[in-house]
Amino acid sequence: MWCPKCKSEYRDGITVCAECSTPLVKTLPVEVDVSPAQQKVNTLNRIDGRENLQALSDGNKAYVQMHTKYEDMKSTAYSFILVGAAGIILLVLIFTGMIPLEFAAYMKSMMGIVMGGMFFIFLLIGIRSYMQLGTLRQQVQTELANTDQAKNWFFENFSAKSVDVSTEVREDDPMQQKYFNRSRFMKQRLQEQFPKYGEAFLDYLTEQFYEELFPQD
Repeated sequence: MWCPKCKSEYRDGITVCAECSTPLVKTLPVEVDVSPAQQKVNTLNRIDGRENLQALSDGNKAYVQMHTKYEDMKSTAYSFILVGAAGIILLVLIFTGMIPLEFAAYMKSMMGIVMGGMFFIFLLIGIRSYMQLGTLRQQVQTELANTDQAKNWFFENFSAKSVDVSTEVREDDPMQQKYFNRSRFMKQRLQEQFPKYGEAFLDYLTEQFYEELFPQD
C-alpha cells in the first residue's frame, strides 16, 4: 500500500498514512515530468508573500555568513579543548592516586588507553579548530568589505523606483511576481558588476538589499 501524498509505503492491512492521514492506495499514479518553467511557476504559487531568495533559486545552497562560521568554529575549539584537557587531567589524577578509585589493574589500563585516547583526540580537534580561527577571522573581514563594496555600488546606481521601472513592475501585480522580477533583476546587476562573487553570496546580497529597498513587502 502507498500514500499518494507523501509516497510512503505501508504493509497490507494499513489503510491510512501515519504521516499525513491520507487514505492509502494500492499503486501510485504515474507522474508526468514538469518542465523547469512550470516548476518555477509552481514554486511561486506556493510562496505566500516575500520568502527568502533561496526558494526561487535553482538549488544553490543557502549562504552562511562568515561571522556565523567563525563563532561556530570558536565554540567548537573551546569546547573540545576544555573537554579534552579536563579529561586528561582527570585521568592523571586518577592514575597518580590523587583521586582514589579502586579498579583492577587491567581495568585501569583499559580505561587509560580508551579514555586517554578519546580525550587526546578531543584535544587535537580543539587545537586544530583554534588554529583555523585566524583564517576565518580574515574571511570575515573580506566578507564585510565585499558586502560594503557591493552595497555602496548598488545603492549609488539603483533605487526602489528605478528597479521597478527596469522590471516593469506594476502596483496591481501579485506580490510573488513583484518579488521574483525585482530579485532576478537585482541579482543579475550584481553578478555583472561582481562576477567573482559566488552564487550563494549573490543570493544573500540580493536578499539583504531587497529588504532595504522594499521594507513594506
